[in-house]
Amino acid sequence: MTRSLTSHDCYDHYELKTYAKMFNCDGCKMKGFGERYICNLCGHELHKECRNPNPTISHEYFPGSIFEFLNEPFTKMGRKNRKVFSKCCDACGKDICGFNYHCEIDNLDLHPCCRKLEKKLVIDGMIFDLVTKVSSKCGKCGKKKISRDEKFVLGWSYISQCGKYHFHVYCITEMVHEAYMKHGDLALENVDLRELVRYNRNRAGGNTFLTMIKTFIKILLSALLGDPTMLASNVLVELFSRGMQQ
Repeated sequence: MTRSLTSHDCYDHYELKTYAKMFNCDGCKMKGFGERYICNLCGHELHKECRNPNPTISHEYFPGSIFEFLNEPFTKMGRKNRKVFSKCCDACGKDICGFNYHCEIDNLDLHPCCRKLEKKLVIDGMIFDLVTKVSSKCGKCGKKKISRDEKFVLGWSYISQCGKYHFHVYCITEMVHEAYMKHGDLALENVDLRELVRYNRNRAGGNTFLTMIKTFIKILLSALLGDPTMLASNVLVELFSRGMQQ
């Protein structure tokens, strides 16, 4: 099953390359940055997770559930008789538009990159846990639940053990998407964090918050965009300085 990754028979022609720009993964249809596999014949680009999927997986957040790798997303007929995607990722809350892991029995779905999200992040001594249920409001959207379209989406969140900080994984992905739609390949360098900074301004000292959130977002984006090399970059340093000055 993993041999038919694209409509082209080019499995053996993928080469791992790195470019400091965004790309659209031809597998899961999500954004990527940095490292990606590129087919030398047709130019298709894939996340590393999408290039080498497992036939079946399990996840500790869904004990007993077995996920199967699928090449195609689920769809249904929507308004005006148009085909729409009918499944959302149970981790990030965004639509499943391409490659995915699906559990038929429990009706669960995960993007290939989302299944690799770290369960615990330690940032400057502050511990963030990846959780499925929350009681506090997200530091980006100001809500407990994700609000999008007409779909009921729970999604996962990172919450600091001190209880001060909570961020939907969905909201972080939306920050990148909004910037990509506005700036194209320069999206990562133009993510607008002013709203995030304003909402959390009074929760901790200015420099303490900026240092923590800068590292937090870099770690999370490195997983969501399938690029671990981002952790060694400084692409967000200047961005935070601009955000506080505007």
